Amino acid sequence: MSSPDGPISPIGTFDVLVVDDDADAVEELVEFLVKSGLSCLSAGDGWQALKLLADGRKAKVVVSDLRMPELTGLEFAERLTRLDGGDRPDVIFVSGHAGFDDAVEAIRLGARDLLTKPVDGPRLVKAVKSALLARQGRENPAPAAGAATAGLADRKRAALKQMRSMRRMRGQHFPTQLFSDPCWEMLLDLYDGYLAGAEVTVTSLGAASGAPLTTALRRMDQLKAHGLIERVEDIEDRRRTIVRLSQAGLDAVENFFDTYLQRPAT
Repeated sequence: MSSPDGPISPIGTFDVLVVDDDADAVEELVEFLVKSGLSCLSAGDGWQALKLLADGRKAKVVVSDLRMPELTGLEFAERLTRLDGGDRPDVIFVSGHAGFDDAVEAIRLGARDLLTKPVDGPRLVKAVKSALLARQGRENPAPAAGAATAGLADRKRAALKQMRSMRRMRGQHFPTQLFSDPCWEMLLDLYDGYLAGAEVTVTSLGAASGAPLTTALRRMDQLKAHGLIERVEDIEDRRRTIVRLSQAGLDAVENFFDTYLQRPAT
């Protein structure tokens, strides 16, 4: 582990990079993660974290404080988006004073979660391991049983990736208000989570949709009323609600991709 005054870490890849200007908070977060068997790197601010990454110390997941002097957590995450895809870590923010606007901006920058301080150790470990699992699923998609089935699953993943790339490209050229209804985006995000084996919370799904929170929650209610999604309480942290595709919703999305992939070439 590296710290502002500690030894220099060896070059290599770590599971987690913890970034916080509060040395006590860094020590506490690293302790939680190391006890769970994860390798950790730490930095006292965003600039030091960027230097560590630039010097060859890579991290799969970054756990960063949202409020830091000089370079805020959001500014730090924005710089991470400039890294090549394979080197770009997943981001989890921690904060004691985050509002919904912060959550929206965090998720738009690619953050996987926003945890409140004081951070619950098991919840932090669960969020990090979920991010690592999703990353592993993206990098090494598990083949389904049978060559034909595996090939179809890979084609569905590729089609989903293409749709999400189009969504990001669309957001660069058009006002987001023109595409304000989030239902389809939510279904795609939930399907992406299903393929990666990752949990999706109400907060992250609503923020990632790009719609106002009240609109996103109404659309979730509509999707649930149609039997397409289900919401379950996180038994390990009752402050969190997990959203997932229902069996009917999963069947509908997969049938859509089956039809999409079978369409004639033009």
